[in-house]
Formats: sequence, C-alpha cells, structure tokens
Amino acid sequence: MITPNKAITVAESALGKAPAILRIGPGAIDVLRLYESVASQFDSIDQFLLALDVLYVAGRINIDVPTRTVTYVA
Repeated sequence: MITPNKAITVAESALGKAPAILRIGPGAIDVLRLYESVASQFDSIDQFLLALDVLYVAGRINIDVPTRTVTYVA
C-alpha cells in the first residue's frame, strides 16, 4: 500500500497520494485540519498516515508531535 506493485497502482499507493498533502502547503497546519482538507482523496486515515510517513522520510515535511503541526520543508 505504500509503494506501487502488481496489485496496487501508483494512484492507489500512499506514494501516489502524497502529492495531495503537498498541495495544501506551504504554511504550517494542524494534522487534523490537514486530514479534513484531503480526506476525500484517501481511502482511509491509515493511508493518509502512511503518506505523511513517506513525506517525512523524504524530507518534504516536518511533524511536531507535541503541537500536532505539519510544516512544509522547501
């Protein structure tokens, strides 16, 4: 579900849905508000969280856990 394979297309993978999160930037946003903004583009909150993980590992976002804020990295 993170990366595409024979059974999961790029569009269905968390990697393929991550750009939806990037389009919301560039300012800081609360994780819940971010999810509400892009929920219709994800099949589940699990897929949204996987996409956040992908973007964090790729260095495209920072996540401040105590404040529950996502900040976009240039």
